[in-house]
Amino acid sequence: MKTPRLTTIVSSLTILAALVCSTLDLAAQKNSLPDLFGQKEAAATKPAKKAEISVSLLPQDAKAGDTVTLSLAMIIPEGSYTYSTNPTFGGATKFVIEESKGLTPVDQHFNADHPPKTVFEPLFGKEIDKYTKHVIWSRRFKVNADVKNPADVLIKGQMLYQVCDAKNCVPSQYAFTATLSGKQESAPLSFKTTPERRSVPDPVELTFDLAPAKTDPEKMVTLSITMTLDKEFHTFALDQDKKNAGLPTHIELFKLEGLKPVSKRFTSSPSPKVETHDEYTQRTHYDKVVWSREFERIPGASEIGVEGKLTYQICNKGSCRRPWPVEFKLGNLTNATPVALSSIAELKATDDADDDEIIIASDDTNQTLSSYLFFAFLGGLILNVMPCVLPVVAIKVMSFVQQAGESRMRIFLLNIFYSFGVLTVFLSLASLAVFAGLGWGGLFQSTKFNIVMACIVYAMGLSMLGVFEIPVPGMVGSAAGGQQKEGLTGAFLTGILATLLATPCSGPFLGPVLAWSVQQTPNITYLVWLVMGLGMASPYLVFSVFPKAIAFLPKPGMWMVRFKEFSGIVLMGAVIFIISFLDESLTIPVLIMLLGITTGLWMIGSLYSHNSPFRQKTMVRVSALALTAGICFFGYNMSQKSTNDLPWVPFSTQELNQLRADHRTVLIDFSAEWCLTCKTNEKFALNTPETLEMIKKHNVVPMYADYTDYSPEIKEWLETFKSVSIPLTVIFPANNPKKPIIIRDLYTQDTLLEALKQAVEEPPKPAKTSKKEMASTVAPASN
Repeated sequence: MKTPRLTTIVSSLTILAALVCSTLDLAAQKNSLPDLFGQKEAAATKPAKKAEISVSLLPQDAKAGDTVTLSLAMIIPEGSYTYSTNPTFGGATKFVIEESKGLTPVDQHFNADHPPKTVFEPLFGKEIDKYTKHVIWSRRFKVNADVKNPADVLIKGQMLYQVCDAKNCVPSQYAFTATLSGKQESAPLSFKTTPERRSVPDPVELTFDLAPAKTDPEKMVTLSITMTLDKEFHTFALDQDKKNAGLPTHIELFKLEGLKPVSKRFTSSPSPKVETHDEYTQRTHYDKVVWSREFERIPGASEIGVEGKLTYQICNKGSCRRPWPVEFKLGNLTNATPVALSSIAELKATDDADDDEIIIASDDTNQTLSSYLFFAFLGGLILNVMPCVLPVVAIKVMSFVQQAGESRMRIFLLNIFYSFGVLTVFLSLASLAVFAGLGWGGLFQSTKFNIVMACIVYAMGLSMLGVFEIPVPGMVGSAAGGQQKEGLTGAFLTGILATLLATPCSGPFLGPVLAWSVQQTPNITYLVWLVMGLGMASPYLVFSVFPKAIAFLPKPGMWMVRFKEFSGIVLMGAVIFIISFLDESLTIPVLIMLLGITTGLWMIGSLYSHNSPFRQKTMVRVSALALTAGICFFGYNMSQKSTNDLPWVPFSTQELNQLRADHRTVLIDFSAEWCLTCKTNEKFALNTPETLEMIKKHNVVPMYADYTDYSPEIKEWLETFKSVSIPLTVIFPANNPKKPIIIRDLYTQDTLLEALKQAVEEPPKPAKTSKKEMASTVAPASN
């Protein structure tokens, strides 16, 4: 029995309302020569490559009200890379601030000193942001106005990152702690040292010197590192190839003050000696070698300084010692600027090379266009059995079964229209690759696209599970029961949907073919992508030319109903897969939108029958549309990043007691990521322009007590306020810190503003409460 036209229109509007809401602006070599150096065994247990990371909080002599910058400089091993902080990729670099004292964030996130290089990653089937050689992440903070001793300022956290090469990725974490000294940090401009290993001196002497250059002592400064070696020992040049049984000398610079590099790299004097041992050619230094680099004084800089590390390997005729690092500091480093300079990276760089260029060697340069077209067709064909596409292929299988008994022309047209849908998407993607530089899988880097696809696939899943019938003319939904047969529009749209779902998957052969195609002329690019589309559509084209092949499929029956329901479950799994691409902060808002879609489509599919009065049908459809739109709009509002976030300070008992003793008004938000009501309060009452204005006007300190992962400290405070649940907002008036104002559960902005007004207008008390007394007042008992 056919669905009335009005049902189709209103049902379509319900889905459309959900989609409109969801598309709003959401935001791991060959090793040493065994006889000469005995390093083969050591190489067999060689640890994974590690990045060099240094942390700084500058300027060190900052005072209350000043802005300081927390920086983490990373030098990435040669041939390796790390990922950017782009949250759309699961392996992205992340920063977690665990403790912060005396600081208020100015920047919301850590920012890199230069953009990443975006490259297509066949393993993930999409483009990934990567950094090579070096990168510096920084975030600005403001020293709180109540900080009297800069030495009390502290920030602790962790950097979670991966270092990857062509073979593997090594997840790592770097725990950092940064403080302010409150005074100038300086070191001598020259010093000598003899490195020791387990209290045994190395047969070398090192001299580090930062001095005016002879050519222009007023403007130029030279950093010199002199190594004097005992007789018969040698070290290796900066450009030594480590594949030739010897590790190069490595000089890294972490901080510079009052200086900027002039020369492009370190130079050595004398030049390295070239030696040949069997098939190995080495570049070595004997007796004495000086590595130097020139810098220019920055105009107006009164002090100069440099911090870095020298890593060297020494050998004699019988053996080599493992590489040894020596850190050095020269001059004044109070306000040193973080840098990430590595001798290895600089030696390999050319004058006009992009610092972040990734050069990929290819073994396919001799392949012909015909071979690329063959692999493009094969790769497209394989897409039909990729996990991303299987849910939609299940729908097509059902349509094939339904086609049994249809006329030859109708079967031909149905499969041709499906193929047209497939080719339409491939040609569109080719256009994006040619004109917008967006590669295969690039669409799934778009938050809007992911949410739209999640909503469409979810609606299809509900239809397959029998909640409602898809209102697209001829789309197979409840058709397993024989009520509706596939139409030309449904076939075309199914082809589009199947191809869009295929884009996060990259089967065999596609990676090299796609990477090659986007470097060719537009005509070749379009041809390759068209052939790939033909490969994906080929099974359906075969059915259109040989319609009798459908007879080999099982006949319609109860199995179709069960297969349809199982396909609906698989589609729900596809929704989870798509949502996994999103930023974690969007998960709850999107789930709310899906709840809205479920509600509206359930109403349309369940609250009236075909024989119900027209008025009842109309009321249900309009109500479904309004309810879906409302729930989606609520989810959309939750997803929006507020531009009026309060300058939250992480909660700690020590910090709270200090603020109360200093007679500061303190607002504490006891919250958690899993608390929906908490997020509602934050959205509509706390992080609003009006609240922010009052916070700034009256110098109120907002503290965020995060109860997401449980905290015994926060639990004790909740019990103090006789609260077993959150949300809970507590305001300590500056003039009456013993009597906090408590707001429980869900509240409005007016309620919060009235409580803040009451707190800031509290008349001063005649007696001053000591800090010790304050700590024992309205505080949880110590364990």
